[in-house]
Amino acid sequence: MRGRLSAALLLSGLLIGCGDDSAPRSDTFYLTAALPSPALPGQEVVLYGQLPSGVRAVTLKGGDESVTLPAEKQPDGLRVTLPDDLKADTWQVAVADVPDQAVTLEVLPVLTDVRLQNGVLLASGKGWGRHPESAVVEVNGQSVVPAVTGSTLTVKLPATQDASGDESYGVFTVRLIVGERASDVVILQKAAVTVRGSLVQPMTSAQRQGTFTTQSVAASPSRRLLTPVGVAVPTAGLVDRSTVLDRQVVTYTTAAAAAAALENLRRQGVKVTFDQVIQVGDQGVRRTVGSSSVPAFKQWFWPKLGVQSAWTRTRGAGVTVAVVDTGVSLDHPEFRGRLLPGWDFVDGDASPQDQSGHGTHVAGLISASGQVTGAAPEARLLPVRVIGPGGGTVSDLVRGLLWAADLDLERPNPNPAQVINLSLGTPEYSALLVEAIQRVLEAGVIVIAATGNDGGQPYSPANIPGVVAVTSVNGPVTTYQPGYANRGPGTRIAAYGGDMSADQDRDGQPDGIISTDIDPAGQPSYALRNGTSMAAPQVSGVAALLLADGVPPQAVKRLLEGQATDLGVEGMDPHTGWGLLNAQAVSADTGVYVQARTAAGQIITTVRATGGTFELHSLPPAQPITLVAGTDRNNNGVLGEAGELLSALTTLTPSQVTSALRVPLEPADGRTTFVLSH
Repeated sequence: MRGRLSAALLLSGLLIGCGDDSAPRSDTFYLTAALPSPALPGQEVVLYGQLPSGVRAVTLKGGDESVTLPAEKQPDGLRVTLPDDLKADTWQVAVADVPDQAVTLEVLPVLTDVRLQNGVLLASGKGWGRHPESAVVEVNGQSVVPAVTGSTLTVKLPATQDASGDESYGVFTVRLIVGERASDVVILQKAAVTVRGSLVQPMTSAQRQGTFTTQSVAASPSRRLLTPVGVAVPTAGLVDRSTVLDRQVVTYTTAAAAAAALENLRRQGVKVTFDQVIQVGDQGVRRTVGSSSVPAFKQWFWPKLGVQSAWTRTRGAGVTVAVVDTGVSLDHPEFRGRLLPGWDFVDGDASPQDQSGHGTHVAGLISASGQVTGAAPEARLLPVRVIGPGGGTVSDLVRGLLWAADLDLERPNPNPAQVINLSLGTPEYSALLVEAIQRVLEAGVIVIAATGNDGGQPYSPANIPGVVAVTSVNGPVTTYQPGYANRGPGTRIAAYGGDMSADQDRDGQPDGIISTDIDPAGQPSYALRNGTSMAAPQVSGVAALLLADGVPPQAVKRLLEGQATDLGVEGMDPHTGWGLLNAQAVSADTGVYVQARTAAGQIITTVRATGGTFELHSLPPAQPITLVAGTDRNNNGVLGEAGELLSALTTLTPSQVTSALRVPLEPADGRTTFVLSH
């Protein structure tokens, strides 16, 4: 505007001092210009021209308005002060005794002071005259109608400018607009803070309990031997002989008789081994729960695995899962209508009735449907008993595996399993078990096995290639790996096995896994247990969901591992394999986001983390904000859905000094969610 004023003054000088043709005549009055133009309310304006000596007033006309102003005679014209309440407009300026002549004067609005106070922009200005409704304030290109009190404009900034709710910050460009005329831009700058930090994946090294070691385990006492078919064996104490695959299974009255026969055969050069004892994959810690008390116990693990969200697509109908274990409670109401005819390889009959409760607990986590719910509540269960009160052996396990997959030529199975759950194992190597697993896998059956519970490396069959080896973590609140959970090379995935010694959520109940069971009298009941036995059936149930949802069997293992939630160090690791089981599919554009919010919950800014680090800019200085971080697995713009990772809310008051934060992530249960944008 100052440049325009100089140019106008120069122009007026040229007009007044031009050649003979434009020289003023003494008998003629006229106006040449009103400068400066544009002018501002309250500013002095000079009228140039040949004017009568007695003129002491000028008239401004604009629209329907007319204003008469006193004028002061100056050597070069008349000097007039525009009133503060003059409206911004195009005015015609006239002088008495100068008929039919007027000059144009542009008047613009003006902002005289702009400040921010408690989220409100206060601006002093002029230019709307007696028409305050004509004033509009433009903030960062967005027009807002202000409240007008005298010469003060009050504007409550939009959320995009007033994210703090208390004190605005950042850079603001402000203009006053009256009609078609705008004031000069006022730039207001409030200092902002940048916060930098890193995201901490669930289950850091400090959250693991115990270490895994390489174990050397002696052969377990067994009454059975495995020899090549057709080998003559010692008869002292001999009870029975049978065949499984290409092995002869020889049973003796006692473990001592079997050991003596083994030494005898080895002296003859016969390749002979004990038929190894298999163990169930829990810690033997159980808390029985009566039916009426079940509602007090939570299946806290399903939301964190995204299972309940997956039920909107499928509940596992049409898929058969074999529970090769201690049997199943055949009259438990939770399995009514979904329990297929099974087989008992301990007693050799068609009644695989559970006598310990372990297999029933495992089955409930796969397909219970009542007071508790399995991962695939509409899947069919195929009970296969291979462990009795006296334990079980690899040969019975192999028979159960082959029958479950309908690979037993002597005993056909009319309901072959698509998934086999093995919450059991042995620390010893068994060539017979390896061969059986390979045959089952080649038949297209998905095999899922618990890694074991002595804190060592994965048991067999979990450590056999092709098997989905499942270890255990705990985590109603914070994810960690209990000391009992076997892990190490071969571990593929983790699920919630619980920890009966902990109560993270302080609900008065141990962090065990609630499921179907039997009471001491053998009647259907419920119980809390913990162990990798409880983790494996969660994976088996999700595998059933994937099959029911149309995933080809050969792709299920890859998908289970590929959509797992990463735990600990990035990528696959020996503690938890590919990470925590997740029933929710992963988007190709899964991102990790960090968001800053006001104390009132308004979004300040959201950024996508890169390489586990983030930077949040334009944060309000010296004012409380909350940070939340999480993954958006399905790329729908919502953080904290079941099965995703979410941090706790972190409250801080950033200063001008950049802060460095570590923000831990944990599996979310879907109860609290955050949108990524307004």
